[in-house]
Amino acid sequence: MSETSLSALLPPLRLLVLGCGHVAQAFLPLLAPRGEWLGRELGVRPVITGMGSRSRGLYIHPEGINAETLTHQRDPSGWFSSTGTRVETVEAFIQAGKNAGASLFIELTTLNPLNGQPALSHIRKALEAGMDVITANKGPVAYAQVELQSLARRHNVQFRFESTVMDGFPLINLAEFTLAAVGIRSFQAILNSTSSLVLSMIEQGYSRDEAIHKAQQIGVAEVDPWYDLDGWDAALKTTILANTLLDGQLTPHMVEREGIRNLTADEICAAALAGSPLRLVSQAYCKHGLVIAEVRPRRISSDNILHIGKGTTGVISLETEAMGIMTLVEHEPGIAQTAYGILNDLITIQRQRSTM
Repeated sequence: MSETSLSALLPPLRLLVLGCGHVAQAFLPLLAPRGEWLGRELGVRPVITGMGSRSRGLYIHPEGINAETLTHQRDPSGWFSSTGTRVETVEAFIQAGKNAGASLFIELTTLNPLNGQPALSHIRKALEAGMDVITANKGPVAYAQVELQSLARRHNVQFRFESTVMDGFPLINLAEFTLAAVGIRSFQAILNSTSSLVLSMIEQGYSRDEAIHKAQQIGVAEVDPWYDLDGWDAALKTTILANTLLDGQLTPHMVEREGIRNLTADEICAAALAGSPLRLVSQAYCKHGLVIAEVRPRRISSDNILHIGKGTTGVISLETEAMGIMTLVEHEPGIAQTAYGILNDLITIQRQRSTM
């Protein structure tokens, strides 16, 4: 019997993918060539049962489409829509997917940094429908992590969000599965690629506007870069980490936040020439039983482990009771790493489910 026919005998893992942006587009080519591995290691055959977004429409394909088939199309979401059945709302999308046997909802919609909506409502609906959920969207996790995790437990499903903080770097899984009882006391980190890149380009002689424009040209900065440069992206990530690693109960508005908007080129260049460049630093620690978190520009001295971060590299240093100080570095991350975080969460869910 061939590998293809063997794969066809495996039970399908039916996925609903909401959002058709860069992460979704990178996820499918990552999933497709790993079908054989997923079958051999996890005993499942992933198929896409639903795909769509509010702008492009929401479509269900009850039989499911292999990721490999979709990756061969110039416009996967367009091709899926031409063969699928349209539904009009996300609620109907989730219910129709559930009726077709989908068990995993992958939420990849655009971030709303003010309250995490409407993604937060979509995730609630999927969990209440008895589906496992993966998201790369920081908003719902930063504003409602405890609620969503509690909802998942009530419905005997899993809620995972590895890609929300350091792209695909397995930081949250590391803390959960291999650093149990290590006693994390605090962390300091550089988590926002856009601010790091803009600051380093100003150090090289670019004006602020030139640095922002260059960062936009290479795809690091958004069309509106100030969500990153004013520290909101880092504040949401810091909230998630403080709540996950330090058992905090924070919301993003409880994180003291100062961005890099008011730094002058002279200040930035002088700090770099002195060997202690300015970077947007996140940190959180416990004080008198409370978790304190902040995001602000700090000078990074040469003896500070965060000094290792160059360009868009992400760095986090954990102070622990049992293992001392541990530092993790993600070099020059991109969309492919974020997509891997989704795949990693999928694998984790399946492995956890096999032990339940």
